[in-house]
Amino acid sequence: MSRVKTVPVLGGRHELIIDGFAATTAHMELRYRLRPPLPQSEPDENGEYVFLSLEAVDDVGNEYLDSGGAFGPSADGSATEGSLSVQPGPYADARSATLRLTLFDGTHEETHSFTFPLGPAAG
Repeated sequence: MSRVKTVPVLGGRHELIIDGFAATTAHMELRYRLRPPLPQSEPDENGEYVFLSLEAVDDVGNEYLDSGGAFGPSADGSATEGSLSVQPGPYADARSATLRLTLFDGTHEETHSFTFPLGPAAG
């Protein structure tokens, strides 16, 4: 999937690039990049850290809960690349899912929503 959307986040200090979405019977996954890269697992020299979480709801009202993810520096070091997922996989009657990505940097929380089609042509 090509780049879906790019939005400024965390007070405009970072750029969020949605790289892809995939749905399986077990989960739905959002792939992303953040530029410049985020501090790793502990606060950086400025005390900055960022926590990301994901939840979703489909077009018929089913809810999906965060089931974790992974992230790390991009190969060239210019971004943080990662993925987050929600469980379970989409219900059979769902045609779209709205994923809500929340970012929290210790003082500011913001949520961005992205809607993706589900079904045979999706993913």
